[in-house]
Amino acid sequence: MRGEISKNTVMDRLHQLPAMPQVVQEVMASFRDENAGSAVLAHKIALDQGLSARVLRVANSSFYGLSREVGSIQDAVTVLGFDTVRSLVVSAGYMRAFAATPDDLFDRHAYWLRSFRVATYTETLVNCLGSGDRKLAFTAGMFHDVGQLVFSVCIPERFAGLLAQLKTSEGSLVDLERASLGFDHAEIGAEMARRWNFPPEIEHAIRYWRKPVREPFSLTTGMVSLAVLLEDGLRGDALQERLPEGLCDRMGLTANRIGACLPQPEQLDAMANLMLET
Repeated sequence: MRGEISKNTVMDRLHQLPAMPQVVQEVMASFRDENAGSAVLAHKIALDQGLSARVLRVANSSFYGLSREVGSIQDAVTVLGFDTVRSLVVSAGYMRAFAATPDDLFDRHAYWLRSFRVATYTETLVNCLGSGDRKLAFTAGMFHDVGQLVFSVCIPERFAGLLAQLKTSEGSLVDLERASLGFDHAEIGAEMARRWNFPPEIEHAIRYWRKPVREPFSLTTGMVSLAVLLEDGLRGDALQERLPEGLCDRMGLTANRIGACLPQPEQLDAMANLMLET
């Protein structure tokens, strides 16, 4: 039976979400601004020492395999490119704002690890396959399930109960949410993204990555959908069986092309843990 919590109830509680640092808001806004100055933003990012430290730890990880150490945000922009640094800054800002605490009913540490892996797979696929929006790929993957984070803040006890129920259920989390609430975290996450002025492509990925073959089709959403399956450990025939029908055709992919792109899972975990360190 559905409870008394409505979608509007959850959206009215968005003020309970942690506020983002001004620099993170500005970096997020720059996704929509083709004329955003990377030098100015890099300077502002550098003024936030905690944020900068997280980004530089990741930039100097073995994942990027740089031949020299990156010592500043400006240096990171030069070596890795502004798009990569911008994505890492937004991710680091949200990870810090929604940090795990001992009394959490929702395991935020596991949530961020998974999101970071999906984000990296998404970006890797876009870079390797040469299709999709590189500028948005990582961030779209990072926030693909952000509605779960919203639920964990706005309706924590109810969401914890649904997660407990999921352990003994054969259905998916969104199925349980729809049956219990009448709506799901994908809808809430997409609405949050719209209200917070995320780019429309990211809002689309949050809402539709489970059923990406739809019109208007979005390559970014398709890449996120594929990245989620890769993060689940699916490869080869198992991956092929789980891919949404028609997705590979729409993206011009084959299993061999996908396999050639993939980083090692241990690299992803090491990089994500660097970002999560305080």
